[in-house]
Amino acid sequence: MRKILFLSLIALGVSNLKAQSTDGFCGTLQTEEDLAWLRAYQASYVPGEFSRGGSTYYIPTKVHIVGTDDGTGYYNLSYLFQAFCELNEKFAETGFIFYIYEDINYIDNSDYYEHNFLDGGEMMEDYNVNDVANIYFVADPAGNCGYFSPSEDAVAIRNSCGLPGNTTIAHEFGHFFSLPHTFYGWEWGTPDDEDQEWVNGDNCNSSADGFCDTPPDYLPYRWFCPGPEQTDPFGETFFSDGSLYMSYANDECATRFSEEQMEAMRANLLGPRNDFLDFPEPVYVDVTETPVPLSPPNLALENYYNYVELQWTSAAGAAEYHLQISFSPSFSAIAADVITSDTSYIITELAEDKTYYWRIRPLAPANTCEATSLAWSFNTGTLTMTDVATTDLFESLTVYPNPAVAGQAIQIGYSAAVSEDAVIELVDYTGRLVATDGFTILSGNQTYTFEIPAVSEGFYMVRIRSGNQTENIRLFIAE
Repeated sequence: MRKILFLSLIALGVSNLKAQSTDGFCGTLQTEEDLAWLRAYQASYVPGEFSRGGSTYYIPTKVHIVGTDDGTGYYNLSYLFQAFCELNEKFAETGFIFYIYEDINYIDNSDYYEHNFLDGGEMMEDYNVNDVANIYFVADPAGNCGYFSPSEDAVAIRNSCGLPGNTTIAHEFGHFFSLPHTFYGWEWGTPDDEDQEWVNGDNCNSSADGFCDTPPDYLPYRWFCPGPEQTDPFGETFFSDGSLYMSYANDECATRFSEEQMEAMRANLLGPRNDFLDFPEPVYVDVTETPVPLSPPNLALENYYNYVELQWTSAAGAAEYHLQISFSPSFSAIAADVITSDTSYIITELAEDKTYYWRIRPLAPANTCEATSLAWSFNTGTLTMTDVATTDLFESLTVYPNPAVAGQAIQIGYSAAVSEDAVIELVDYTGRLVATDGFTILSGNQTYTFEIPAVSEGFYMVRIRSGNQTENIRLFIAE
């Protein structure tokens, strides 16, 4: 099975941007009505009632990646997989593991790609999947790095704020699982004295976020640790705790949820969001190997630009592979994002006489944290292979062994619906015919032996022709 995305333009020119470069950090504005469940929970809070106790909770997460009307500007899948890896690290103490639910949903809509809150709500109404966490990656979520919509029950993230090292996704999923900002109340201006959380802690459970293990915070704007000194209504000075994800402290400072915050999120999951737990749990697999590129050889000069087959080694435990082909060695300009269960991929949509870079990341259920392979490159040629398309000549076609050995035979296994005369050709990568043989394709499952001449080591094409139909299989021949 393959899930393929081709990008004709640079997917993201934002690799050096951080959350602080946007107009706003978080666009989530919760009211007391939105916090009704949390307030009821806090009113009857029993410390330790929802401690983790070693439990693990798998969170099915539907990923929606939004592009423009013409299908450009998509969030880079490499960033996506790293974002999920980092999200699970940030939620590790809660016991939550977020996993990508089913296939990624691509949406081509410029009004959603850069949207206001009204269009964002429409987007979520149109595409939300029931009973899972929905997250949308867009270019501009109403001028913010991200937001959680209580009415639509989904999260939107700015592409540039979903880069490695950002805390925006963790912050917004904190909102998703009931948490307000640590400075709750200050979004609307200066609260009354009794609604400002006091340093002495006397009103910690009835003011601000309602958690007593998150100290006072009066900073409803993006700030850098240690932040400014503040004063409560009694003249007591304090500094906000920038280590909390639900503050507006900079990414490098924020590192945790408090224990009471984590208990509230678990209670929220086990209570109003317990439908999330009805899905079969993915079995986490630790992939112990990194794929190794095999072909084309690094720095190879290909003859064709409309037919390049990429091959790599398998990685034990990997269920799928993420193949990226890029115009640049930094992989900021993506030519193709491919998710496949195979260890090879034929790409036919490249430009002629151009250098491309490629790499592979192994993927396993609930595990997107594995390292990518080394990046290799190849240069496309100026020739066109006119008969690269798979036809109805065979129902299935294989060559064994591959790699083959010069001077020895290969076995061509095939399944055909009808019998017909055909020609087998061995072609080198200059297009020169090296060997040919005529044979009759027989109906059913068959095997045909083809002798390989004493040729030099390298890549060749086994081409089978019958009338106007052609099949091609790439073959490596070792001396």
